[in-house]
Amino acid sequence: MKVLLIILSVLFLIGCIPVGVRFRYHEEIELKLLVLFFKIGILPKKPLPRKKREKAEAKKAAKDAKKAEKKEKKKKQKQAESLIAKPPEPPKPKKPLRDKISELIPWAKLAVRFVGEFFHKKLTVKRLRIRAALAGGDPAKTAQSVGKAWETIGVALPILERGFRIKERRIAVYPDFNASKTDLEAELELRLRVGGVVLLLLKFAGKAVALLLRQKREKKAKRKENAEQTANEAENDIEKVG
Repeated sequence: MKVLLIILSVLFLIGCIPVGVRFRYHEEIELKLLVLFFKIGILPKKPLPRKKREKAEAKKAAKDAKKAEKKEKKKKQKQAESLIAKPPEPPKPKKPLRDKISELIPWAKLAVRFVGEFFHKKLTVKRLRIRAALAGGDPAKTAQSVGKAWETIGVALPILERGFRIKERRIAVYPDFNASKTDLEAELELRLRVGGVVLLLLKFAGKAVALLLRQKREKKAKRKENAEQTANEAENDIEKVG
């Protein structure tokens, strides 16, 4: 019992761990993985030392050579198989397009619900910051560009707020008549908890299994109905001949 409680406690603590990513752009792209209080840099990649770089290049060259050899061997095998005469396979009965669509619609609805719950309930935009100083020699054109930018932001923000939970939002777009080029700075930080995502996956995995079983039952019932209909038609034909 104690072991079970310890395992459940450990799983609960793991589920509470916040993870996320932080994207920053200001003249170069910066991407970091966030786990608890740790920040793991992904981009920009640090240059490898010469020995490690040469080792990685040699490993990549060996992997590419092995891949090319495997591809050539597979090609020769296909050519050899094509020389051997094979009996023609009977054509498989094609499923009507209407049946295919009717089967895919429930899966599409389930996927849309999963995406909606994931982005709106489990994923949090902890920080959204955009600062753009638009440069331009012509004050009228620059002011017009600023107005268009704010118009686009006004359309996009309500859509983002309906789809995501945004905790902090700072957006600034303004003209800079003295600058020679536009200065753009952006930061986006996304956070989620491991446990919430696992529970969501389990929830929709159960729904997917239930949907799959239901579709199998419907197919079985339909096959049985078609078989009974065919048998009845055959009996009627026999009676007519008799």
